[in-house]
Amino acid sequence: MKILYYYSKLNIGGAERSTVRLLNKMVEMEHDITLLLRWNNGTLENELDSRVNVMYLKKGDSDNTGLFLQFIEICKMRIRLRLIKKNKYDLVINGLFGYDPSILFKYVNAKKYFQMLRNDVSKTGMYGKTVAYMKKYGSKFDAYIGVSKFTTDSFKKCYPQLKDKAFTVYNILPEVDPKEESVCPEELSKNEKYIKILTVCRMDDKAKGLFRMEKVCKQLQTSYPSKFKWFVVGEGPDKEKLQKQIEKDGLSQCMILCPGTRNPFPYYAHSDLVAVLSYYEGLCGVVNEAKMMCRPLIATEFSGIHEQIKNGINGMIVDNNENAILEGLHKILNNPSCLKNMAVNGMPKKLLDNDEKINELCQIYNI
Repeated sequence: MKILYYYSKLNIGGAERSTVRLLNKMVEMEHDITLLLRWNNGTLENELDSRVNVMYLKKGDSDNTGLFLQFIEICKMRIRLRLIKKNKYDLVINGLFGYDPSILFKYVNAKKYFQMLRNDVSKTGMYGKTVAYMKKYGSKFDAYIGVSKFTTDSFKKCYPQLKDKAFTVYNILPEVDPKEESVCPEELSKNEKYIKILTVCRMDDKAKGLFRMEKVCKQLQTSYPSKFKWFVVGEGPDKEKLQKQIEKDGLSQCMILCPGTRNPFPYYAHSDLVAVLSYYEGLCGVVNEAKMMCRPLIATEFSGIHEQIKNGINGMIVDNNENAILEGLHKILNNPSCLKNMAVNGMPKKLLDNDEKINELCQIYNI
């Protein structure tokens, strides 16, 4: 199939990693892929397969330039869109729910249009501009693709008139190099006897619960001084503010913020426990990555987690509040031997077969 995929910018993040894996898998299976990005210079762009044709609507940070330069950039964007309009595609996919799809219907000639669903729609898709976009363009999409059954069901409840167009196709999983286990990140390399807790996330408190996590760490440090260290890997708008709160609470030796990385697998390999304590997710890529490395995991109750983890078998799921998180971590720190029991993959087969996921997407296209 000839497919155009529309996205904002490929910076480091779970949705962006999933997008790169999806596009690379599609070209590997001999689909003709064009990626249309709103902005260039995304950190993950160089991880795209060279066979993915990348186009940009805007180049540079034109929103921060003068009015004349913005006008020039708008003219250039319209020229690029006219060039896109000359092509014909089998399928167009809007990669982010709530991202303005108007240019897709105005400038892209395609047989069918799909919309990706990457988060719990009840929490992220019933407000502001998203509602206006859905009112105007919702019925024009031929299918809505949720990355977890929970995400798909959430969409159906929020937009029941479109429930027959909603399907589930799980995220593409990464290929893991066994050599990752031999490369230890510098932050985790000290030969000290403490439990290494790892969180990998975008530094965005609204979704990831960063300051709630810091409060939990502060309380744990009082009960278990020198028994654990918590490493948080990532970048984002709230990182500086979080670092200041850590320093204010005297946790600099306990909660350590690490730079974002395109390859988090060495961190997984050398951690004792992965903590995913988000307020909401779609199908969490960090959970998939951690379990592929057979790492013990604690996660809050968010969309898709029960499709990935069997509570008490290959991970621990706690209620999505501070007290429940604290109680769960107390159990683990009081009885570290339980980590060995959770150090298994344990994910269902339907999450592991990448080829079948692409085939499912093609089957939906043919409905």
